[in-house]
Amino acid sequence: MISPQLYWVMTGDDFTLDLNNPKAPKILCVGNNPDRQNIYSAALGLYNSRIVKLINKKGQLKSSIIIDELPTIYFRGIDNLIATARSNKVAVCLGFQDFSQLARDYGDKEAKVIQNTVGNIFSGQVVGETAKNLSERFGKILQQRQSVSINRHDTSTSINTQLDFLIPASKIANLSQGTFVGSVADNFGEEIDQKIFHSRIIVDSAKVTAETKAYKKIPVINDFLDEDGNDIMQEQIERNYSQIKNDVEQIIVDEMERIKNDPELQHLLPSEDNGEDGEK
Repeated sequence: MISPQLYWVMTGDDFTLDLNNPKAPKILCVGNNPDRQNIYSAALGLYNSRIVKLINKKGQLKSSIIIDELPTIYFRGIDNLIATARSNKVAVCLGFQDFSQLARDYGDKEAKVIQNTVGNIFSGQVVGETAKNLSERFGKILQQRQSVSINRHDTSTSINTQLDFLIPASKIANLSQGTFVGSVADNFGEEIDQKIFHSRIIVDSAKVTAETKAYKKIPVINDFLDEDGNDIMQEQIERNYSQIKNDVEQIIVDEMERIKNDPELQHLLPSEDNGEDGEK
């Protein structure tokens, strides 16, 4: 956690975390570092916990929380957010490679709660237990089966119906690139209508190129340049890091002095003399 860069980010006051505030809406994008995942996960988890409390309120703008590679970060209370945020116009989108990753990093119980709380599911090619779980979630339907028997005298055809998986696990495990299966839940009173689909995404390269040309560059918020145009980013970060360390040391000194001068708290401090020999 002792990182000049992390100190810089977590001591900034550029904006507040009420992202869907109608008076000051914001788009916040944060990323993790695979090399320091365990360290940054704590900081990101702190931000996420605070953001959830601020945006999940009545009277705010419609907003969306999109978390890619969910297992790389611990998001406390994500299941409660999914269950309650919809009424406050907050959409939650979670992305990860496999259910087993979620179970490994969140634990079996919490992973199950997250899986069962989510209403809409979209999945590409997955195998093993994840494919089986998805197949069971998509449910079964009555399917017609036709069998033909041929012998020397005649040919007989029989047709029967059988309850079978709508999308078998084997089909999910062999999906081609760009093909998805999923379940969409819509509210109609107290009923839930699940629509199972099997679609292929087709990208129009010409349209993508036109949209790319229309992109606007993100404005520069802080370029870390001095009056002469020199890049002093590292110096500013190190200066902020040293200032925080000095502030913490001063807080400790002030608190020790306050406790020392308070008769009711003096007993919390160790005695200066620890024996008859005068050792301290």
